[in-house]
Amino acid sequence: MASTGSAEHLKNQREIIRQVADFPKNIWADRISSFTLDKQGYDMHAKEIEMLKEEVTRMLLATEKSMMEKFELIDKIERLGISYHFENEIEDQLQELFNLCANFEEYPNYDLYSAALQFRQFRQHGFNISCGIFNQFVDANGKFKEYLSSDIRGLLSLYEAVHLRTHGDNILEEALNFTTTHLTRGADNMDPTLAKQVKYALKQPLYKGIPRYEACRYISIYEEDESNNKLLLRLAKLDYHLLQMLHKQDLSEILRRGKELDIVSKIPYARDRFVECCFWAVGTFYEPQYSLGRRVLAQVLEFIAIIDDTYDAYGTLDELKILTDAVERWDCIGIDQLPEYMKTSYLTFLDYNKELEEDFAKKQRTYAFDKYKKEWKQYMRASFTQSKWFLTSEFPSFADYMIIALITSSYYLIPAAAFLGLDNATEDVINWMSTNPKLFIALTKHARLLNDVGSYKIEKERGSGTAIECYMKDYNVSEQEAMKKFEEMAEDAWKDMNEEILRPTSMPREILRVLLNLARLCEVVYKHRGDGFTNPRDHIDRHIIAMLIDSVYV
Repeated sequence: MASTGSAEHLKNQREIIRQVADFPKNIWADRISSFTLDKQGYDMHAKEIEMLKEEVTRMLLATEKSMMEKFELIDKIERLGISYHFENEIEDQLQELFNLCANFEEYPNYDLYSAALQFRQFRQHGFNISCGIFNQFVDANGKFKEYLSSDIRGLLSLYEAVHLRTHGDNILEEALNFTTTHLTRGADNMDPTLAKQVKYALKQPLYKGIPRYEACRYISIYEEDESNNKLLLRLAKLDYHLLQMLHKQDLSEILRRGKELDIVSKIPYARDRFVECCFWAVGTFYEPQYSLGRRVLAQVLEFIAIIDDTYDAYGTLDELKILTDAVERWDCIGIDQLPEYMKTSYLTFLDYNKELEEDFAKKQRTYAFDKYKKEWKQYMRASFTQSKWFLTSEFPSFADYMIIALITSSYYLIPAAAFLGLDNATEDVINWMSTNPKLFIALTKHARLLNDVGSYKIEKERGSGTAIECYMKDYNVSEQEAMKKFEEMAEDAWKDMNEEILRPTSMPREILRVLLNLARLCEVVYKHRGDGFTNPRDHIDRHIIAMLIDSVYV
């Protein structure tokens, strides 16, 4: 099929054969209705939260606490999802503790649980603590000492810590094998509550989980802990409840816009995933000040899904070329050349982005919108190139594929959209992003590889060319070997990301946190070699229910 063509050619075609993907329908129609914020109830709970925050601040600043008591308090606050209230206090505490522990490996008197917890806390916050802290736990051959195999609490703590490893942290590679082996063996012979935590951690490490969902899980676990701090628990439950009210309000607005777009009748071939897009936005930044950012990101994500389905599963090359050129011009000139099914969505796309452009001009943040606009154009060009490859069976080499596929992962475009909602995304941040730093390369590579593995089965059944097949052909390996290699490369990308967030860094922690959360979303959505965005019932439906539907009882 030719890659270009005129409007006359399109009109004169007697028949267009399309490969229409049979995507699962929207599963939320009967679960979600419009939501109105109870302002009186919200204000009442918000007032109590402010009082509880004062008490927790005093707990954090208490001088009589031991070093481990401080680490454990910070860990509980973070796992309960309330650390955003105490960022300055936690930063000061960890900086002070890091200064005290600068020569960690010189003090071989920590038990495994304590050493691993401290290591994880420091690395999570960008402090470059040496993994030499674990030297005391290995023998002369570099193997972890066998007596540790029965220390389940210590093994679990170490297992959670190893996911912050960087390149060269060889002792942590050994730790991953050691902890995984012994936790798996012992899971059926331990206390049921601990066994439940271990089995979950083996499937979903804390560091790679979606913070909002992990907070919801931990609140229920902490509530059952007889030694829990009632004040912390009350604050966590109230805060989760109030934030969820805001998230439901965001979702209600996003669904309202979705009804206006009317995907089901106007773009029936595309995935109706507004709820999943809202989930992705909440997973990116859940804090109350980011409501605008969540709404913008969710809308952009749905546009991406529609365009992705148009390029991957419906449009002809002639049609896609016209659409690509239209977005390149960023105007409605020549809109009559577009086929009818594209016109409505393209006009909606233009109108929405015109609103955004005007809003950001008023905020004097045109630099952020300009970057976002540039990424859209790049995404469309790359999507056309990829469609041309696979629609014409011109299979590229894997190296050539990755150059384009990093862009079509949408993980250059999505951060640019997310940064629209961050006042902290200054012109310096946007300029940094434009240099294509190592963190962005790792983020996009991680997203691309997991997406390719997760969507492989669907694309193969549809008859589309796939990245896995490109790799199999280039390296003469089996399907399973190729998928395993993709997962290994994705894990290497995590190491790059972990390395890039270590201090010193010129980027605010807020910016780095958003990028890591985007990586975490891919880790969860494409888990178990599936595509939870396309098939939410595979595994992310429970995340959506916990984060956006079921309320925490307060």
